[in-house]
Amino acid sequence: MAAMSRISTPLTLTWSQVAAWRLRRHHLVDPLTAPDPCAAVEGVASALCGVHAQVMSSAEQAVAARTRLPDAGAAVRAALWEDRRLVKTWAMRGTLHLLPAGELPWYVAALRHDDRLLGERLLAQQGITPRDVRLVLEALPEALGEEALTREELADRLGAVTHDEGLRDKVRSGWGVLLKPAARRGLLCFGPQRGRNVTFRAPRYWLGAPGAPPGAPEPSGAARSREDAEAAAPDRALGRVLERYLRAYGPAAPDDFARWWGTGTPEVRAALRALGEAVRATSIEGHRAWALREDLETLARPAPDGTPVVRLLPGFDPYVVGLTRQLASLLPDPALRSKVSRTAGWISPVLVVDGMIGGVWTTRRLARRTEVEVEAFVPLRPGLRRRVAAEAEALLAAPGGHDVAVRFA
Repeated sequence: MAAMSRISTPLTLTWSQVAAWRLRRHHLVDPLTAPDPCAAVEGVASALCGVHAQVMSSAEQAVAARTRLPDAGAAVRAALWEDRRLVKTWAMRGTLHLLPAGELPWYVAALRHDDRLLGERLLAQQGITPRDVRLVLEALPEALGEEALTREELADRLGAVTHDEGLRDKVRSGWGVLLKPAARRGLLCFGPQRGRNVTFRAPRYWLGAPGAPPGAPEPSGAARSREDAEAAAPDRALGRVLERYLRAYGPAAPDDFARWWGTGTPEVRAALRALGEAVRATSIEGHRAWALREDLETLARPAPDGTPVVRLLPGFDPYVVGLTRQLASLLPDPALRSKVSRTAGWISPVLVVDGMIGGVWTTRRLARRTEVEVEAFVPLRPGLRRRVAAEAEALLAAPGGHDVAVRFA
């Protein structure tokens, strides 16, 4: 850590300062606006280094919380399947994310830096061999051409190209284990639903100019991004993603990014060293973390007084997923962590007050009414309860007079 060790006195910060800064960077104070709803959605995905999309309704709510679009779900779907400004794919940690299409090449280049998802022991747990993975990666460019294919259709094509019936069955029955490595290589992404079936597309065709025939030239910005990424070494691309991560989630330690990205800490420390003077060490109430030098002035501002910023964030929201190692510091009591980060990697919807996690919430949707139950971790005065109710109405109200009722446990 030679480049970082030259800094002798880290900038001293409080968690309140950091939380207030992150709220602004996540567009949770001033929503992100744009003349075109699809542009606003793309801006959110870019600012957050992707939107976690294991549960699509949560991804849509994460966008809604940051844009206040009247129908954020429709805007997300339009950005994915019509404008194609977003791409849905398996990315960091092998989980589904919505990424800006023009930035996909950088993520793919960075993901090449680490093949932990291809470890023989992990593959063996799923009944997969390294040979199976190699066959899929080699066959996909021929099997997945210009059209969309369902999983069944893709399995049949891969079986035909490889002349391996066993591989066909593994693609059909797996949980994406054989397809995730291909997505991380930029060979595959998701296409629009076909009835109840998901479809897969080849990004080299799918992410062309919207409305253009398959194989048409890409928009110049996306093409330049792809050319730059293809020329970039994976470690350089990882450093670029780390820089973007610090812009939204900093200050952060190498372990924070490693957990979020799904890589080893040594690789992250090397990427951090390569950023050199662009980063500086900070101390958040004794917790050592790094921030971009250009952000130090705004980070050091006192946390604002006055009316608290109250937000309801959905399950798997990037505000929480991006910093699970720091979760205890954002809670009034570290023992509450298990209510937010639950078993099997499930992240609860959270109530955020001035950037700190002040509770969790659940919903029950009825025919014409959504009931919200809030379990608060901190005292909520009547004024704050009214703010929470207004947040629930803004986030969850549906067209056609659907009511939202809030109850506090």
